[in-house]
Formats: sequence, structure tokens, C-alpha cells
Amino acid sequence: MSVPFINDEWGYTGAKIGFIPAVGNTAACDIVNAIGMKADDALKDQPLKISLDVFHVQNYPGMGKHRILCEFSGKNQTQKEAEAMRFALTVAANDKSFAAHIGHPIFVGVNVGKDGLSFEGRTVNVKSDTDDLMLDALGNSTFRDGLSLLTTAQPVLKPFVKLAEGVVTSVLNRNKNREVFKFALGLDFSDSRTTAKLRLGSYVVVQTDETDWNWDEFFWHTGSGAVLPKGDKDEPLSLNYLVFGVSRTGQ
Repeated sequence: MSVPFINDEWGYTGAKIGFIPAVGNTAACDIVNAIGMKADDALKDQPLKISLDVFHVQNYPGMGKHRILCEFSGKNQTQKEAEAMRFALTVAANDKSFAAHIGHPIFVGVNVGKDGLSFEGRTVNVKSDTDDLMLDALGNSTFRDGLSLLTTAQPVLKPFVKLAEGVVTSVLNRNKNREVFKFALGLDFSDSRTTAKLRLGSYVVVQTDETDWNWDEFFWHTGSGAVLPKGDKDEPLSLNYLVFGVSRTGQ
């Protein structure tokens, strides 16, 4: 007999963070542990683009196609202030499949300052049909264009940031909807061996409570666009995970 929250991958509360370097054009790319690797100090005070490149659903609550609300928040380190960033979008996927969102911009022109980049994310499995109208609003041009902040502060965008926050909170509070995964991704320039470091490339955030985790056992397969276990190239990683791209603005 299955035990809720134990046998289902969506019940895990922990996360593992891997890194895929930006350089190289091989079909199989090694994934390294993002924690403890060397940071790129040349990225300090530089505008960067953060994109959602891969969204893999291994198992989410319910049956059939899942409609998933994704929310991302952080800080844009401008010269005058730390400006709030917030972006939300919806994706659709079945269990053991990928959402059709590849390279979707989340934050464009975000200045990381001298302390690095940090942002939080969460995914909400939406089961209430009455939320469709609010979710559709997140896909219009006002939200897509307005919530991608530039390197300079734009006060006119702040009402839209709060509006997006209100929509997400309203959807989450519905009885049938469930928060599936919540994580905080901090990428800094320190010499610490216990924090993730900021570099150009891609970050793999895996939803798992596994303690004996080793990124040497996995690789990124460019052709299939998936994280695969070494020695078993036919089966993707059987966990929920997201891949975020970090690149210079304009690239």
C-alpha cells in the first residue's frame, strides 16, 4: 500500500542543485555540484538574464494533465535600492513528461550586485477551474513585458509586481490547489564550500529528500533535453526538476 507524501515524488520537501557549464557543445555534458564550485567574479554588478529552460514533471497530485502555476521572486540590485522582482507563468504537463516551455525568460537585465543572485520559486498544482481566468491574466502582454525588470528602477512597474503577488496568493488559497515545491536559490561569490556559486550556465534544481546524492551519477543529454542517469540513457531522472539558465543580457 502506498503511503501519501512518501511514495509520491511531489511530497519531497528538499532540493539538490547541480550546474551545467555554458561552454562545450558535446551531446553529453557532466553535471557538477553547484555547492562549493568556483564562482565567476567577473559577473559582479553585471546585468544577467534568468530563464526557465526545462520543467520536468515526474509526479504531481491528481491524474491526467496538470496545470501548474510557477512563481519566482527576488531582488534587483539597482544603484538606488533593492527592487522587488516577481514573475509568474503557467505550464501544462502530464506525469513523466516535460512542459513545453524552453528558454522562457523569467528576469531580464537583473543586476546581481556584489553579493550574488538569489531568488525563490514555488510551483502550485491547480485543480480549480474557477482559477482559469486569473491564471490566463498572467499570460497577457502586461505581465510578460512588465514583470521582466531592467537594470534601472522603474517605479511604474511596482503595482504590477504586487498584482502578480495577489493573483498567486489567491490561487494558492483555494481549497483544491496545492503547493508542490518551494525552493530558495542563492548564488554568491564567496569561498564557502556550503553555498552555491554564480556562473554562466544552467542550474538543475531537483525536488528530492535523498541524502546520499552524487551528481557524478548523472549527466545532461543535449539531444533529449533531459537529465539522465549514467549507464541508463533510455530513462530520464525520475524526479521532479527544473533547469534555469543564467546568461548575460542580450545573449
